Amino acid sequence: MTLTEAPVRRKPSGPALLPLRAEARRGIGPWTGLSTALMVGVTMAAKADAWQGDWIETQSLLHSGATLLAGPLVAAAACWQGARDHRRSTDELWRSTPRARWRRMAWAALPIALWAVAGYVVALAGALAATWPYAGGGGPLPSLVVVDGVVLAAVALLGFSAGVLCRWRLAAPVVAALMYLVLGVPNYSESSTQYLDPAVQYALWDQVPVWWFAPAMVVWTGGLAVAALTAVAARRRLTALVPLAVAAVVAPLIVSTGDGMFRADPAASHLACTEGSPQFCLSGRQEHLLPQVAEALSGLTGRLEGVPGAPERYVDRPPAQRAAESWVPTPNVGWYLLRGRLQHTEHFAWQVAMQLLDRDCPDREAGSKSWNRVIETDFAVTGWLIGPHAAQVTHVSESPELRRLEALPDAERRAWLGRYMSARNSCDPSEVPSL
Repeated sequence: MTLTEAPVRRKPSGPALLPLRAEARRGIGPWTGLSTALMVGVTMAAKADAWQGDWIETQSLLHSGATLLAGPLVAAAACWQGARDHRRSTDELWRSTPRARWRRMAWAALPIALWAVAGYVVALAGALAATWPYAGGGGPLPSLVVVDGVVLAAVALLGFSAGVLCRWRLAAPVVAALMYLVLGVPNYSESSTQYLDPAVQYALWDQVPVWWFAPAMVVWTGGLAVAALTAVAARRRLTALVPLAVAAVVAPLIVSTGDGMFRADPAASHLACTEGSPQFCLSGRQEHLLPQVAEALSGLTGRLEGVPGAPERYVDRPPAQRAAESWVPTPNVGWYLLRGRLQHTEHFAWQVAMQLLDRDCPDREAGSKSWNRVIETDFAVTGWLIGPHAAQVTHVSESPELRRLEALPDAERRAWLGRYMSARNSCDPSEVPSL
């Protein structure tokens, strides 16, 4: 550059955001995001067998980890950040600067909130990616993701406000403990006020949130957090009444609606069934498991093939017509279902056989000779239906009745089973044929 050339002046890009950018790059913000991701991620990894393969179980545990575990951690980190000026004794110095108090505190609090949300998003992406290869119908609930992210941002602002007000050096762990209690205790309440707690455990197995669930919870939790930050940061503290009033308007709607904030999930109520006879039916969310259920019960249904009175349909809910239907357990993640594969198939078949022969007879004479014969006959039929290997696994004992049933010729056994099936739900012992 020659002496006659004018120097090039670079216009600063976004000067108003420079403090926010500086706060976001250093200090406790990045560590908060990393800690949030690790807290939620380790929680999910430790219980992977209980959620991997089911969208609802995955998101339910994510919700608990983000709110009940990561929430207090974020509040403690934000409280430490809010007390920074107290520790450095720079309160008087900042008051002498022309920078607005509200902007300065907002720039210090927002990075904690943003990093916490970023850490949650990382853990969320990892959990959803781990469930996707094994999950069937349905999918993640975006409204619950939004609510969890806003909760983390809200507790960050609340924790920061507590740090600004409290000069005690141990305020951060105390804030974490109090936040855990505030978020956790309402779970044990039966009142509809528990729905004001954004960490309450929602019954999502057969329900989905209504369309206004996320906006209402965002306004409620966000309004409280913004009101708290405004009260400690704004020169006119009465301004905090505006977001507080907005939150107060939404609160009665949440309380009065209660569990009405969730509606029946069509996918969960819909029955998906196999073709042929007998039919196997599961909820629409688990339709992809029907071939595995049919295979697990093939031994039982094969032994009942051609038997008059055998069930025509096996469903995972109480049958409406007991003569034509029988119950099968729902393949729940963590026990019968592991990463998309049906486990403990012998126990699964035993449960079906036990329910198939269930007699709901509250007035029966327990201990009587006639009822003892019926019980022994029922156990013998159960052992024969599930086969010798499954009987050993489920500890179905060998009995004289079972040996006599196994020794019968096929045609005679099929005829006897036909008579037995016609009385499988009867409470009259005289109707149950003897072995």
